[in-house]
Amino acid sequence: MQKQPQRIIVIGGGASGLAAAIAAAGDGASVTILERLPRVGKKILLTGNGRCNLGNETIRPERVHGSCSFAAEMMQKFDTVQFFRMLGLYTRTDAEGRMYPMSGMAASVLDALRFCAEQRGVQMLCEMQVTGFSFRNGAWQVNCGTQCFSADAVIVAAGGCASPACGTDGSLFPVIKSLGIPVNTPKPALCAIPTDEKLVRPLKGLRVRAEAAAIVNGKCMKRETGEVQFTGHALSGICIFNLSRIAAVHGKKAEISLNLLPGYSPEQVNEMLRMLVMQRGALPASELLSGLLPKRIGEVWLKQIFGTLNAPAGELLHSDDARQRLTALLLDRRFPVTGTAPFAQAQVTAGGVSGEALSDSLEVKGMHGLYVCGEAADTDCDCGGYNLTWCWSSGTCAGHAAAIRRNL
Repeated sequence: MQKQPQRIIVIGGGASGLAAAIAAAGDGASVTILERLPRVGKKILLTGNGRCNLGNETIRPERVHGSCSFAAEMMQKFDTVQFFRMLGLYTRTDAEGRMYPMSGMAASVLDALRFCAEQRGVQMLCEMQVTGFSFRNGAWQVNCGTQCFSADAVIVAAGGCASPACGTDGSLFPVIKSLGIPVNTPKPALCAIPTDEKLVRPLKGLRVRAEAAAIVNGKCMKRETGEVQFTGHALSGICIFNLSRIAAVHGKKAEISLNLLPGYSPEQVNEMLRMLVMQRGALPASELLSGLLPKRIGEVWLKQIFGTLNAPAGELLHSDDARQRLTALLLDRRFPVTGTAPFAQAQVTAGGVSGEALSDSLEVKGMHGLYVCGEAADTDCDCGGYNLTWCWSSGTCAGHAAAIRRNL
């Protein structure tokens, strides 16, 4: 007698959910996606400013965070280029190793995933809000309001809490916790870092290249170099985003240090300032640093030290002590962390189902047939295509594992 295909419910039709469905259906399973929004893949369309940075040619473990200790290795073994080639999508890689669809459009990525899922017979049911699931009578029962779906395996791919407008509002975490599955507290990541408004308001709208460091209790936890953007209440920019996880975890114990002249020693900066005083000493102090930094940033830094700009530059910086004070500020300007950005402004979620509760196939230990992948698991990464690589690789892993394993 021919065996019936494995019935699989995938909760969530985002990046990891679509990857899981494609993998499971490719192995012969009967797959149904339950998506709470009117269409699948909305968040994919917003990634990479609509261009979809779908991967990175080099997966560095230090860019991968969270409690899933196996995540980096899983991502390193996954061939993103080949995965999308299989879907009929070609990619290009920029000088920094970031992968994009050759079309330059995120819609092409979603189309490729959706077309393949449809061709493999995946049923996509939208506007289906999952309210609970449990294992009863030898099968998993998934509730959506008054409707109930039965399956041999369930893959939780509902995302985390970031970007709730895309359907990922964390509403499934309480359901998961009610089953006794540990969930590490979700926190916003890849987002701006709120700080003292008095320090950034005068710089609102400015951008500057800098080395940014996350400092906790006097210890540097991580450094990033890139463009820093100042808003009316926060620090922003990709290098800041890559520090935001640390800021969210440590809260007000953390502070951000900006080095506006990375690559220069204190002695070199002091000498630069001495030469500038010789060249511009008769000019107003506001003009002293315009050859090094955006003028307004120089003005704000100088005013913080000397309290005024209404004097010639040479008068304010005539002493070595004054130059050393300015040097110290240029190389290590501290901004206190005053809170966390809202999830609506975060790109990903730090936290989620604990990696200690998951096997290396992403099955929940002790719960046969229940899998967790993508952002719902406690793995988050830095900018650069790493997070989507985790979605593709973890979704594919869970999909294959769920399709080939039968109930005991």
